[in-house]
Amino acid sequence: MGSSSANLPFWLWANQDGKINPAVSFLNLTELGVKIDAPVKERNDFRYTVGADIVVGMGKESYFQTQQLFAGIDYKGWEINAGMFYDSLRFEGLSTTNGNLAQSRNARPYPKVRISTSHFKPVPLLEKWLSFSFEYDEGILSDERYVSQTHLHHKSLHLKMEPITDWSLQVGAEHFVMWGGTSTDNRVGAMPSNFNAYLRYISGSSGGDDFPETDQLNVAGNQYGTYQILISKEFTTYSASLNISHPFDDFSGVNWRNWPDNLIGLNIKLKDKDKFITHLLYEFTNTRQQSITDSLYMWNDESQAWKRMENDSYYNHGVYKSGVTFHQMAMGSPLFAPVTISDGISRGFGSTRFYSHHMGASGNLSNEIAWKSLITFIQHWGNYGNTYQPYKNQLSCILHLNYYGKLVPFKIGLSLAADNGTFYENKVGAQLRISKSW
Repeated sequence: MGSSSANLPFWLWANQDGKINPAVSFLNLTELGVKIDAPVKERNDFRYTVGADIVVGMGKESYFQTQQLFAGIDYKGWEINAGMFYDSLRFEGLSTTNGNLAQSRNARPYPKVRISTSHFKPVPLLEKWLSFSFEYDEGILSDERYVSQTHLHHKSLHLKMEPITDWSLQVGAEHFVMWGGTSTDNRVGAMPSNFNAYLRYISGSSGGDDFPETDQLNVAGNQYGTYQILISKEFTTYSASLNISHPFDDFSGVNWRNWPDNLIGLNIKLKDKDKFITHLLYEFTNTRQQSITDSLYMWNDESQAWKRMENDSYYNHGVYKSGVTFHQMAMGSPLFAPVTISDGISRGFGSTRFYSHHMGASGNLSNEIAWKSLITFIQHWGNYGNTYQPYKNQLSCILHLNYYGKLVPFKIGLSLAADNGTFYENKVGAQLRISKSW
């Protein structure tokens, strides 16, 4: 892949599982992966999976990294997985953030152990109309960070209801907590990591006497996540869905005080897979309010003075200053940007207040050529206390073409991308891909 500037266009590197270094003008990337997914014994309810995936990048700065290395076992839809592995891809990769503001396919997977369901399972006695899925995992952020050896706890619970034929409603929540580790700030040092502290972290409680003062006044660790809503309807020739991802950061947002901030997506998928257009997606994302209702100040009757309101800075944190990043890339939506780097480590995001319009589409030019396109307009506002004046507008787009024909024994792909605006440098880029699967 190549670029007309010193950096690659946004959609050539974003949401690529952290494989691609964006700060290059030319990159040769080689990837080799293997996965086995099979029953332990023939006709056995136990299944096992093992896999590995490595990447070698050659350019201005060459690198080698292990993308995936994992093993897991499944028994009737109950799973345990350990290692570094990808989350499932939603909406055929057309979303800016896999439908979830807090958890995308933008950064490399971090090592973790996860207990989960592999699909929705019926709730006993209510199985005709109610089912559930959940995840519970503990991981370690093993990159160079402001707080070294930060633990990352994650849990989710989703309920699915099908009250009417061809209609379904999914509601749920994703909860993340960065906890433990040792800060490079000597005034903070080692964060509490005993069992009692762990219970405070995962329950969203405030910190005890052994926590920093900010955690005693607010909540223990760096807590963040989303509420997730998905409404789906099946039609004769297509299916349609509306999804909402609502962020929260520490306690604020949990109470919906930041109700204007959401990702709202509309997704349409045709059942005829041979059409020119088979999948359409539109997303509107707004993160500008961040729990500030009318102004930065409100009147306090007790003190008879104006008091500054506490605003959020989504996925940044005062103690865990590297924010929601892994290997200097956003683990949530890549629209949170830029990742600020100081002394070789991430210091969070320079702009968390923005709104964006995004469209994605895919389909077929012929029986042998498929296409996919993304186009995103975003206006960055910066952060409270560091507002961009004027605001920075950015337009990023990409077109993918993939050939699956019989003329050659492998898949050929070509991508053309461009950035235009005041946030990223104006540039164009291209990517040529050759791949083979067995």
